[in-house]
Amino acid sequence: MNEARRPGAKSLIVILCVIGLVAGLGTWLYIDSRGEQDSCQELLQHERIPATLELAYESDLSCAELGAAIKRATTGPQTEQHSLDQAQAMKNVLVAIDNVIGEGPAPLDQQLTGPVSMALADYAEDMHAMLTPGNTEYARRALPSEKAWTDSEGVHMSIPLKSLVRIMTSLSVDPEAYATLRDAMTQQAAQEFAAAPRSKSKEALSPYPPITAWTLGTMDAVANAAREKTGKENSKDWEEKTFTRLSSKKAGQVPSFDEDPAGHIVATWRKSLPSDPPDDLIEVLEAQSTELVRVWSTALGTSSKVQASLVNDARGAAWSAQDSTLRDLRG
Repeated sequence: MNEARRPGAKSLIVILCVIGLVAGLGTWLYIDSRGEQDSCQELLQHERIPATLELAYESDLSCAELGAAIKRATTGPQTEQHSLDQAQAMKNVLVAIDNVIGEGPAPLDQQLTGPVSMALADYAEDMHAMLTPGNTEYARRALPSEKAWTDSEGVHMSIPLKSLVRIMTSLSVDPEAYATLRDAMTQQAAQEFAAAPRSKSKEALSPYPPITAWTLGTMDAVANAAREKTGKENSKDWEEKTFTRLSSKKAGQVPSFDEDPAGHIVATWRKSLPSDPPDDLIEVLEAQSTELVRVWSTALGTSSKVQASLVNDARGAAWSAQDSTLRDLRG
Protein backbone atom coordinates (compact mmCIF):
# COMPACT_ATOMS: atom_id res chain seq x y z
CA MET A 1 0.00 0.00 0.00
CA ASN A 2 2.80 2.42 0.94
CA GLU A 3 4.63 1.53 -2.26
CA ALA A 4 1.56 2.30 -4.35
CA ARG A 5 1.18 5.74 -2.81
CA ARG A 6 4.84 6.76 -3.12
CA PRO A 7 4.72 7.93 -6.81
CA GLY A 8 1.77 10.18 -6.05
CA ALA A 9 3.62 11.73 -3.14
CA LYS A 10 6.67 12.33 -5.30
CA SER A 11 4.52 13.97 -7.97
CA LEU A 12 2.95 16.22 -5.36
CA ILE A 13 6.38 17.28 -4.12
CA VAL A 14 7.52 18.09 -7.68
CA ILE A 15 4.36 20.10 -8.34
CA LEU A 16 4.79 22.07 -5.11
CA CYS A 17 8.43 22.81 -5.98
CA VAL A 18 7.48 24.06 -9.44
CA ILE A 19 4.72 26.22 -7.96
CA GLY A 20 7.23 27.63 -5.47
CA LEU A 21 9.75 28.40 -8.18
CA VAL A 22 7.14 30.11 -10.35
CA ALA A 23 5.87 32.12 -7.41
CA GLY A 24 9.41 33.07 -6.48
CA LEU A 25 10.19 34.11 -10.04
CA GLY A 26 7.00 36.14 -10.21
CA THR A 27 7.86 37.89 -6.96
CA TRP A 28 11.41 38.59 -8.19
CA LEU A 29 10.13 40.03 -11.45
CA TYR A 30 7.60 42.14 -9.59
CA ILE A 31 10.24 43.49 -7.22
CA ASP A 32 12.65 44.02 -10.10
CA SER A 33 10.06 45.94 -12.12
CA ARG A 34 9.25 48.03 -9.06
CA GLY A 35 12.98 48.63 -8.58
CA GLU A 36 13.23 50.05 -12.10
CA GLN A 37 10.51 52.53 -11.23
CA ASP A 38 12.02 53.45 -7.88
CA SER A 39 14.65 55.78 -9.34
CA CYS A 40 11.95 57.72 -11.20
CA GLN A 41 9.69 57.93 -8.16
CA GLU A 42 12.53 58.93 -5.86
CA LEU A 43 13.59 61.59 -8.33
CA LEU A 44 10.03 62.95 -8.54
CA GLN A 45 9.93 63.14 -4.76
CA HIS A 46 13.29 64.94 -4.45
CA GLU A 47 12.92 68.45 -3.08
CA ARG A 48 14.64 70.08 -6.08
CA ILE A 49 12.53 68.56 -8.84
CA PRO A 50 9.10 70.24 -8.44
CA ALA A 51 10.56 73.76 -8.60
CA THR A 52 12.90 72.74 -11.43
CA LEU A 53 10.14 71.36 -13.65
CA GLU A 54 7.63 74.06 -12.60
CA LEU A 55 4.35 73.69 -14.53
CA ALA A 56 5.54 70.42 -16.10
CA TYR A 57 5.74 68.78 -12.68
CA GLU A 58 3.20 66.19 -11.59
CA SER A 59 3.77 63.70 -8.81
CA ASP A 60 2.68 60.75 -10.98
CA LEU A 61 4.76 61.40 -14.11
CA SER A 62 5.97 58.25 -15.83
CA CYS A 63 9.73 57.74 -16.33
CA ALA A 64 9.41 58.73 -19.99
CA GLU A 65 7.44 61.87 -19.12
CA LEU A 66 9.92 62.79 -16.40
CA GLY A 67 12.85 62.39 -18.79
CA ALA A 68 11.17 64.56 -21.42
CA ALA A 69 10.34 67.24 -18.82
CA ILE A 70 13.96 67.29 -17.60
CA LYS A 71 15.27 67.75 -21.14
CA ARG A 72 12.84 70.61 -21.80
CA ALA A 73 13.74 72.35 -18.54
CA THR A 74 17.51 72.14 -19.06
CA THR A 75 18.07 72.72 -22.78
CA GLY A 76 16.92 75.15 -25.43
CA PRO A 77 16.52 75.28 -29.22
CA GLN A 78 20.21 76.13 -29.75
CA THR A 79 22.80 73.46 -28.92
CA GLU A 80 24.93 74.37 -25.87
CA GLN A 81 23.14 77.73 -25.52
CA HIS A 82 21.51 78.01 -22.11
CA SER A 83 19.77 80.57 -19.97
CA LEU A 84 20.78 80.95 -16.34
CA ASP A 85 17.53 79.24 -15.32
CA GLN A 86 18.24 76.26 -17.60
CA ALA A 87 21.77 75.87 -16.20
CA GLN A 88 20.40 76.00 -12.65
CA ALA A 89 17.77 73.43 -13.63
CA MET A 90 20.53 71.14 -14.94
CA LYS A 91 22.42 71.49 -11.67
CA ASN A 92 19.27 70.78 -9.67
CA VAL A 93 18.60 67.62 -11.69
CA LEU A 94 22.18 66.39 -11.28
CA VAL A 95 22.16 67.02 -7.52
CA ALA A 96 18.87 65.11 -7.26
CA ILE A 97 20.14 62.19 -9.39
CA ASP A 98 23.31 61.95 -7.31
CA ASN A 99 21.22 61.73 -4.15
CA VAL A 100 19.03 59.01 -5.68
CA ILE A 101 21.72 56.73 -7.17
CA GLY A 102 23.99 56.80 -4.11
CA GLU A 103 27.63 55.79 -3.90
CA GLY A 104 27.06 52.54 -5.92
CA PRO A 105 25.98 54.10 -8.19
CA ALA A 106 22.67 52.41 -9.05
CA PRO A 107 21.61 52.41 -12.72
CA LEU A 108 18.74 54.68 -13.73
CA ASP A 109 15.64 53.58 -15.58
CA GLN A 110 16.36 53.40 -19.32
CA GLN A 111 13.52 55.80 -20.11
CA LEU A 112 15.45 58.40 -18.12
CA THR A 113 18.96 57.68 -19.36
CA GLY A 114 18.30 58.82 -22.94
CA PRO A 115 16.90 62.31 -22.30
CA VAL A 116 19.12 62.97 -19.27
CA SER A 117 22.30 61.97 -21.14
CA MET A 118 21.29 64.21 -24.06
CA ALA A 119 20.66 67.09 -21.67
CA LEU A 120 24.00 66.56 -19.91
CA ALA A 121 25.85 66.27 -23.23
CA ASP A 122 24.50 69.72 -24.12
CA TYR A 123 26.70 70.98 -21.25
CA ALA A 124 29.88 69.46 -22.71
CA GLU A 125 31.99 72.52 -22.02
CA ASP A 126 30.96 72.47 -18.35
CA MET A 127 31.54 68.70 -18.17
CA HIS A 128 35.02 69.13 -19.61
CA ALA A 129 35.82 71.87 -17.10
CA MET A 130 34.52 69.83 -14.17
CA LEU A 131 36.59 66.81 -15.20
CA THR A 132 39.77 68.85 -15.70
CA PRO A 133 42.02 68.96 -12.60
CA GLY A 134 42.86 72.37 -11.20
CA ASN A 135 39.85 74.30 -12.46
CA THR A 136 39.36 76.32 -9.29
CA GLU A 137 36.28 78.25 -10.44
CA TYR A 138 34.31 75.09 -11.16
CA ALA A 139 35.57 73.43 -7.98
CA ARG A 140 34.59 76.46 -5.89
CA ARG A 141 31.07 76.55 -7.34
CA ALA A 142 30.50 72.78 -7.20
CA LEU A 143 28.74 72.63 -3.83
CA PRO A 144 24.98 71.97 -4.08
CA SER A 145 24.32 75.30 -2.34
CA GLU A 146 26.16 77.24 -5.07
CA LYS A 147 24.15 78.55 -8.01
CA ALA A 148 24.75 78.50 -11.76
CA TRP A 149 26.58 81.62 -12.86
CA THR A 150 27.32 83.91 -15.79
CA ASP A 151 30.66 85.36 -16.88
CA SER A 152 32.15 86.85 -20.03
CA GLU A 153 32.14 83.43 -21.71
CA GLY A 154 28.50 82.59 -21.03
CA VAL A 155 26.41 80.59 -18.56
CA HIS A 156 27.89 77.78 -16.45
CA MET A 157 26.97 75.25 -13.77
CA SER A 158 29.09 72.89 -11.69
CA ILE A 159 28.75 69.90 -9.37
CA PRO A 160 31.45 67.91 -7.50
CA LEU A 161 33.71 65.82 -9.71
CA LYS A 162 32.88 62.55 -7.94
CA SER A 163 29.16 63.25 -8.28
CA LEU A 164 29.52 63.86 -12.02
CA VAL A 165 31.46 60.62 -12.50
CA ARG A 166 28.88 58.63 -10.53
CA ILE A 167 26.04 60.12 -12.58
CA MET A 168 27.81 59.43 -15.88
CA THR A 169 28.45 55.84 -14.81
CA SER A 170 24.82 55.33 -13.79
CA LEU A 171 23.60 56.73 -17.12
CA SER A 172 26.19 54.79 -19.10
CA VAL A 173 24.89 51.35 -18.18
CA ASP A 174 22.67 52.23 -21.15
CA PRO A 175 25.09 52.00 -24.13
CA GLU A 176 23.19 54.67 -26.08
CA ALA A 177 23.61 57.07 -23.17
CA TYR A 178 27.34 56.32 -22.91
CA ALA A 179 27.81 56.91 -26.63
CA THR A 180 25.96 60.23 -26.32
CA LEU A 181 28.27 61.37 -23.52
CA ARG A 182 31.41 60.04 -25.24
CA ASP A 183 30.48 61.82 -28.47
CA ALA A 184 30.05 65.07 -26.56
CA MET A 185 33.44 64.78 -24.88
CA THR A 186 35.11 63.79 -28.16
CA GLN A 187 33.70 66.91 -29.81
CA GLN A 188 34.81 69.02 -26.85
CA ALA A 189 38.35 67.61 -27.00
CA ALA A 190 38.48 68.46 -30.70
CA GLN A 191 37.29 71.98 -29.92
CA GLU A 192 40.12 72.35 -27.40
CA PHE A 193 42.66 71.33 -30.03
CA ALA A 194 41.05 73.66 -32.57
CA ALA A 195 41.51 76.57 -30.16
CA ALA A 196 45.24 75.85 -29.74
CA PRO A 197 47.78 78.06 -31.52
CA ARG A 198 48.73 77.04 -35.07
CA SER A 199 52.26 76.23 -34.02
CA LYS A 200 54.79 73.44 -34.49
CA SER A 201 56.46 74.18 -31.18
CA LYS A 202 56.35 71.64 -28.37
CA GLU A 203 56.22 74.45 -25.81
CA ALA A 204 53.20 76.11 -27.42
CA LEU A 205 51.27 72.85 -27.90
CA SER A 206 52.17 70.87 -24.77
CA PRO A 207 49.36 72.18 -22.49
CA TYR A 208 46.58 70.72 -24.67
CA PRO A 209 47.13 66.91 -24.88
CA PRO A 210 47.18 66.26 -21.10
CA ILE A 211 43.95 68.23 -20.51
CA THR A 212 41.95 66.56 -23.26
CA ALA A 213 43.45 63.15 -22.45
CA TRP A 214 42.51 63.46 -18.79
CA THR A 215 38.88 64.04 -19.74
CA LEU A 216 38.83 61.13 -22.20
CA GLY A 217 40.69 58.89 -19.76
CA THR A 218 37.93 59.59 -17.23
CA MET A 219 35.42 58.54 -19.87
CA ASP A 220 37.43 55.31 -20.36
CA ALA A 221 36.98 54.60 -16.66
CA VAL A 222 33.25 55.29 -16.91
CA ALA A 223 33.06 52.82 -19.82
CA ASN A 224 34.84 50.16 -17.77
CA ALA A 225 32.59 50.67 -14.76
CA ALA A 226 29.36 50.81 -16.80
CA ARG A 227 30.27 47.65 -18.72
CA GLU A 228 30.91 45.84 -15.43
CA LYS A 229 27.50 46.88 -14.13
CA THR A 230 25.75 45.29 -17.11
CA GLY A 231 27.09 41.87 -16.03
CA LYS A 232 29.26 39.44 -17.97
CA GLU A 233 26.35 38.10 -20.00
CA ASN A 234 25.50 41.59 -21.32
CA SER A 235 28.93 43.20 -21.60
CA LYS A 236 29.51 42.20 -25.23
CA ASP A 237 26.11 43.53 -26.24
CA TRP A 238 26.97 46.81 -24.45
CA GLU A 239 30.23 47.07 -26.40
CA GLU A 240 28.62 46.34 -29.76
CA LYS A 241 25.83 48.89 -29.28
CA THR A 242 28.26 51.54 -28.08
CA PHE A 243 30.61 50.92 -30.99
CA THR A 244 27.76 51.08 -33.51
CA ARG A 245 26.75 54.48 -32.20
CA LEU A 246 30.28 55.88 -32.05
CA SER A 247 31.11 54.70 -35.57
CA SER A 248 27.75 55.57 -37.16
CA LYS A 249 29.06 58.83 -38.62
CA LYS A 250 32.16 57.34 -40.24
CA ALA A 251 30.89 57.77 -43.80
CA GLY A 252 31.30 61.10 -45.55
CA GLN A 253 34.03 63.53 -46.40
CA VAL A 254 36.61 64.66 -43.89
CA PRO A 255 36.65 68.48 -43.82
CA SER A 256 39.98 70.22 -44.20
CA PHE A 257 41.80 71.23 -41.04
CA ASP A 258 42.00 74.84 -42.17
CA GLU A 259 38.25 75.18 -42.74
CA ASP A 260 36.97 73.07 -39.83
CA PRO A 261 39.75 71.92 -37.48
CA ALA A 262 37.47 70.27 -34.92
CA GLY A 263 35.42 68.52 -37.62
CA HIS A 264 38.63 67.34 -39.30
CA ILE A 265 39.98 65.85 -36.07
CA VAL A 266 36.76 64.00 -35.18
CA ALA A 267 36.03 62.74 -38.69
CA THR A 268 39.60 61.49 -39.14
CA TRP A 269 39.42 59.62 -35.85
CA ARG A 270 36.09 58.03 -36.82
CA LYS A 271 37.58 56.79 -40.09
CA SER A 272 40.37 55.12 -38.13
CA LEU A 273 37.86 52.92 -36.25
CA PRO A 274 37.64 49.25 -37.29
CA SER A 275 34.87 48.34 -39.72
CA ASP A 276 33.41 45.72 -37.36
CA PRO A 277 32.95 45.73 -33.58
CA PRO A 278 36.37 45.01 -32.04
CA ASP A 279 37.13 42.16 -29.66
CA ASP A 280 37.62 44.71 -26.88
CA LEU A 281 35.98 48.11 -27.31
CA ILE A 282 37.73 49.49 -24.22
CA GLU A 283 41.09 49.16 -25.99
CA VAL A 284 39.74 51.21 -28.90
CA LEU A 285 38.42 53.87 -26.53
CA GLU A 286 41.69 53.98 -24.62
CA ALA A 287 43.54 54.67 -27.88
CA GLN A 288 41.39 57.71 -28.67
CA SER A 289 43.41 60.17 -26.57
CA THR A 290 46.61 59.46 -28.48
CA GLU A 291 44.89 59.13 -31.87
CA LEU A 292 43.33 62.59 -31.58
CA VAL A 293 46.75 64.03 -30.73
CA ARG A 294 48.29 62.31 -33.75
CA VAL A 295 45.59 63.69 -36.07
CA TRP A 296 45.94 67.20 -34.62
CA SER A 297 49.75 67.33 -34.59
CA THR A 298 49.93 65.85 -38.11
CA ALA A 299 47.56 68.55 -39.38
CA LEU A 300 49.78 71.19 -37.76
CA GLY A 301 52.86 69.73 -39.46
CA THR A 302 54.86 69.08 -36.31
CA SER A 303 58.04 67.05 -36.43
CA SER A 304 57.94 63.36 -35.56
CA LYS A 305 59.88 64.12 -32.38
CA VAL A 306 57.38 66.73 -31.20
CA GLN A 307 54.46 64.49 -32.12
CA ALA A 308 55.92 61.55 -30.20
CA SER A 309 56.37 63.74 -27.12
CA LEU A 310 52.79 65.09 -27.31
CA VAL A 311 51.39 61.58 -27.80
CA ASN A 312 53.35 60.31 -24.83
CA ASP A 313 52.00 63.13 -22.65
CA ALA A 314 48.45 62.26 -23.68
CA ARG A 315 48.95 58.55 -23.01
CA GLY A 316 50.25 59.20 -19.50
CA ALA A 317 47.44 61.60 -18.60
CA ALA A 318 44.73 59.27 -19.93
CA TRP A 319 46.03 56.30 -17.95
CA SER A 320 46.37 58.38 -14.77
CA ALA A 321 42.81 59.68 -15.14
CA GLN A 322 41.41 56.23 -15.77
CA ASP A 323 43.24 54.70 -12.82
CA SER A 324 42.25 57.51 -10.44
CA THR A 325 38.59 57.45 -11.53
CA LEU A 326 38.25 53.66 -11.29
CA ARG A 327 39.71 53.70 -7.79
CA ASP A 328 37.17 56.31 -6.75
CA LEU A 329 34.29 54.38 -8.32
CA ARG A 330 35.30 51.06 -6.79
CA GLY A 331 36.02 52.54 -3.38
